[in-house]
Amino acid sequence: MKSKPLHIKLDQKHEKLKSELNMQDDVVFKQIFIPGYEVSGLFVFVNGTMDYPAFNEIVLDLSAAQVESRQPVSIEQLVISKICSVREQDVETYETAIEHIFDGKTLLFIEGMANGYALNLEKEKVRTLGEPSTERVVRGPKLGFIESLQENIGLIRQYSNHPNLIVKQQKFGTMEKREVALIYYEGKASDSLLKEVNKRINEVKATDLQDSGMLEELIEDTALTPFPQIQNTERPDKVLAALQEGRVVIMVDGSPFALMAPTTITMLLQSPDDYYERWVAGSFLRVLRYLSLFVTVFLSGIYISLVSFNPGMLPSELAMTIAGTRENVPFPPFVEAIIMEVTIELLREAGIRLPSPIGQTVGLVGGVIIGQAAVQANIVSSLMVIIVSITTITSFTVPQYSFGLAFRALRFGAMIFAAVLGLYGTTLFFIIVISHLSKLTSFQEPYFQPMDFIGKKTWKDAFLRLTKRKNGGDSFEPIRRQNS
Repeated sequence: MKSKPLHIKLDQKHEKLKSELNMQDDVVFKQIFIPGYEVSGLFVFVNGTMDYPAFNEIVLDLSAAQVESRQPVSIEQLVISKICSVREQDVETYETAIEHIFDGKTLLFIEGMANGYALNLEKEKVRTLGEPSTERVVRGPKLGFIESLQENIGLIRQYSNHPNLIVKQQKFGTMEKREVALIYYEGKASDSLLKEVNKRINEVKATDLQDSGMLEELIEDTALTPFPQIQNTERPDKVLAALQEGRVVIMVDGSPFALMAPTTITMLLQSPDDYYERWVAGSFLRVLRYLSLFVTVFLSGIYISLVSFNPGMLPSELAMTIAGTRENVPFPPFVEAIIMEVTIELLREAGIRLPSPIGQTVGLVGGVIIGQAAVQANIVSSLMVIIVSITTITSFTVPQYSFGLAFRALRFGAMIFAAVLGLYGTTLFFIIVISHLSKLTSFQEPYFQPMDFIGKKTWKDAFLRLTKRKNGGDSFEPIRRQNS
């Protein structure tokens, strides 16, 4: 529709807007009368998006307005005084009027006045603040982000009242405009990082963003990898820690997940629990996660290698035990492992899609029943069921879901290499994964940066969570990584 100025007469505005919105049955036109000035007014809004108590209050104020005898004011001054708290901007064309209507604003037009007013009477539909569903902690804050960008920014401001906390907002999209916020600490985030983040965000064109995950894929360094190069979180305390490290946070309206960049592999393996518990427990849990990653990817492959190619590396008694469990199994170890791994992944996916009580039951009962039935039917060995169960459990120790999902996918690659080349294949696959991780970057920062710890102090917080006492007193703080 071409940009066309508004008509002066109210009935002409009414007819023109109705003709432009003739297919929109949820658009409401409500006329009022201001008796003291003998003029009419017209409200236009989308039904269901407005805060009706606030709207009714404005309608009552305008309907009861009278001309003062001593210092009379014009109708324009009267209207502005009544709507000053919710007035956003003036509306001069039909194009901007329709844009404001579908953006959730309420339009007000007065007889004899060419321009209208866009009022912010929108009542946002959001859920209440609650505990993050994907990053629960035993000890620590229980609040998580929701789908409202302004509420999320307010939550961050509540955690940090520092004046150097900068929030920059802009809109993206062609059909559905989404607001994106860039958050950082001035003086801590490097100029080169801010320049690179702004450059990549501004290069996103003609995209309708429904979640921060869509933006993440568009601004990451490379798409040719299973590993996430940008960290996401539902936790405000995790966002604040990232801001204090000099990182940049990106939030999208409608998404409860904040993006944090740049990201390294050790950041993805850290959990708030590491810092809320004592350093011994935090270090133990962190080392346990690294071991769990190795077990998740390579345990099934090592089993296939030892049973199919290198049984001589096993102790004699263990080799005889494994041979006994596989005595009536008709499939080779690789096929046996693929059957069980795919079955477990199907059960896990079904458990996520089903309602929570049913999903937990399906995952637990289904896994037990299928595993026992497969062993009794001599389709798989009992040891294979144990190995698959261990790899499934260890995959849940990764704090970030997308990072754990990448290693779950790599497990099948390790099994294929092991089935073809044995232990040589397993070792080769390990070298390929490490080489790939070493070449990855996140906003031009090395993905493996903390692993290059020779001569640096950052390695202390990469593998262990140590403490640093201050001033020789009782206060201490965790050693956190500082981005250069």
